[in-house]
Order: sequence, then C-alpha cells, then structure tokens
Amino acid sequence: MQIIAPTARHAPLLQQLMRATFTETFGPLYPPADLAAYLDSAYDLDRLAAELADRRNHWQLILDDAGAPVAYLECVPAHLPHPELRPEHGEIERIYVLQSQQGRGFGRLLMERALAHLGERYGDAPQWLGVWSQNVRAQALYRAYGFEKAGEYIFPVGDTQDLEFIFRRQP
Repeated sequence: MQIIAPTARHAPLLQQLMRATFTETFGPLYPPADLAAYLDSAYDLDRLAAELADRRNHWQLILDDAGAPVAYLECVPAHLPHPELRPEHGEIERIYVLQSQQGRGFGRLLMERALAHLGERYGDAPQWLGVWSQNVRAQALYRAYGFEKAGEYIFPVGDTQDLEFIFRRQP
C-alpha cells in the first residue's frame, strides 16, 4: 500500500476510482440517466484536473501493492449551505473506499489524515462534511470522530433530489 498526494497527471486514474466508488455506493439508488449525468458532471476530467491543481484543496490517494487506486480523500474550503459556515472553515468533501477494500482501515486512515489536515490548515475552526441521510455506516464513522448533525440540504443527482445531512465537528 502507498499513500500519495495526487497531481493532475493522476487525474485519469483518480477519475476512474471516483466513478467506481460513487457507482458502487449510490448507483442502485438512481435512474441510469440521472447517474450518468452526475458522473459526467461531477467527475469531468478537466474539472478534476482543476480541483487537483487548486492549492486550497487537499487530496490523498491510496494505491494497493500493484499501484491500483483503492481509496481517496478530498478536503476543501467549506462551502456547505449552513448559516454558521464561514470561508475560514474546512470541509471533508469526499472520502471513498472501493467496496472490495472496505474493512481494511482505509476509511479511518483517511479520516485521521483529513482531520490532521483540517487542524493544520484551519486551526480550531469548525470542521464540516455532508453525508447522505441514509448512509448510516458513514454517519457512525463521523460520529466516532466527534461530528454531530448540524443541518440538512438537498443534493441533486440528475433529476433525483437526495436529502443530505450536514455534520460539524469542533476540534
């Protein structure tokens, strides 16, 4: 296993992992057209390369022993729709692990790296994340690290409207 900070040259590899993990996690919930529209928009290669190049974003990519991507993390300046959120707060935007690799501690490892990064970059400012309202497993992980539900919002996936929870942690 190797953990790297991906760059724009890793964008195609990361894009493949992002599309796979989102589809594994949420694909069965959406009509095929909604899923395809979301994947094409959210994981557009040019958009992803720009996100990787943005120095405000923090990425970690876990590669297995063969060099294949299995999990990733992205932290960003906070931007969730919550009235108490401020530009000087940080957000864990994505933590995903391939289903075949779950149970190996990668989610916790990435969570700890995310919290360390947020602490270094944003000090004692609140830390934020969004999570699907029905993703009980992820919510349990976040609660174990001190996150609490602080709000809700609607997250569009194509024409589908998902209820998302906003979680906040005060370090």
